[in-house]
Amino acid sequence: MLTIDRKFSFFCRVSAATLLLLLCATRGVAQSPPTIVKSFSAATVGLNESTTLTFTIANPNPAVDLTGVSFNDNLPTGLIIANPDSMTGSCDPGVITPSVTNINMVGATILANDSCTFSIDVLAQTVGTQVNTTDPVTSNEGGTGGTATASVQVVTPDLTITSTHTGNFLRPQTGATYTLTVTNSGASTTTALVTVTDTLPAGLTATSMDGGPNWFCTLSPLQCTRGDNLDPTLSYDPITLTVNVASNAGATVTNTATVSGGGEADTSNDTATDPTQTTAVVQMAAQTTSMTLAAGASGTSVLNLNYAGGLGAITFACSGLPAAATCSFNPASVTATGATPVTLTIATTARSAAFLPPSPEGIPPQLTILIGAMGLVVMAFAFTRKRSMRMRLATAFIGAFLLICAGCGGSSSSTTTTPGSNATGTPAGTSAVVVTASSASGDATATSTVNLTVQ
Repeated sequence: MLTIDRKFSFFCRVSAATLLLLLCATRGVAQSPPTIVKSFSAATVGLNESTTLTFTIANPNPAVDLTGVSFNDNLPTGLIIANPDSMTGSCDPGVITPSVTNINMVGATILANDSCTFSIDVLAQTVGTQVNTTDPVTSNEGGTGGTATASVQVVTPDLTITSTHTGNFLRPQTGATYTLTVTNSGASTTTALVTVTDTLPAGLTATSMDGGPNWFCTLSPLQCTRGDNLDPTLSYDPITLTVNVASNAGATVTNTATVSGGGEADTSNDTATDPTQTTAVVQMAAQTTSMTLAAGASGTSVLNLNYAGGLGAITFACSGLPAAATCSFNPASVTATGATPVTLTIATTARSAAFLPPSPEGIPPQLTILIGAMGLVVMAFAFTRKRSMRMRLATAFIGAFLLICAGCGGSSSSTTTTPGSNATGTPAGTSAVVVTASSASGDATATSTVNLTVQ
């Protein structure tokens, strides 16, 4: 019986000591400070869009409540508290006070081994990585604890544009088309009006600009706009730009398209250029570019004609031919599309000399003319009695006599004309003969040159 009493007495003494230690631990021993963590609801947020910032404050002590829990959080310059802030949660009985660039909590109580959470929306105002760090969290029992850091990437839409076409354009052509496509290559949705502007090169004229139903397009200025949002990686309905190509358009023309707006920040990739090759509707080249003929002869050269069609029959003409030369074509006109050989024929005329008729017995022809003239003068004198008239006839006779004598050259032999001095036919020499192929509409032409030498 004595032994049992002693054991019970020892147990009571041990229990009292343990209780005393527990009381000392809860009353006089320093406690752990509260902890704080924070996070954004997403890793990225669009410029001028909001994201949710969440705070969690915990009491790590297993048996002691923490009172007077407080902290302060100054937002970075790129973030502000949203309006409305949509705050949820609490840390009762603490008071949470948000301002434009700050959120503050004071006087909260967190039970032992417990925590509290609240969230608030913040608005992104500056592009880039925004790092948010709180001041240290504090409590009455645990003193000063640590800080909490979270970051969010503020992004914008990034609009890009392409201009494409299929194949070569023709000179001239109606109804050639470009396709303009706008894509959001950024990390956030567009937030403002999007505008596409196109600049055509010389030689191209817009006839229509049409985009599916949300684009509003005009020809002057040449642009389209729309206001609906475009999510990242997606594209709007393409815009079809229809143009006419002039016959004098360059062999290479470049279309330029630009996109703007949408709330984007990066404008370095907003322009697209689209070099376009143009080909003449009618093309022609001579297989033989030089031809040598004797006067009176004819020659041929084959013209390689390539016709894209659509402008009526192609006919041919020559310019630059020498005198007494002609040209003809076989076939005389072409309506078939594709390649067609056309034979050009140039014909010249033989040269011949002109002589005065021979006089009898070798008398110079000038003298024969003079004798005839004298006979006429004698007859005129016989029938004219007026002195003034006779003087005029004598003067005319003397002038004619002098002119005829000048042509006699003092020779009584027959005169031979130098060949070619009064010749008719195609003269000797080289001429650049230009062959022109023209469409029935007159909108398309092509030329080729054949150098003709006549001997």
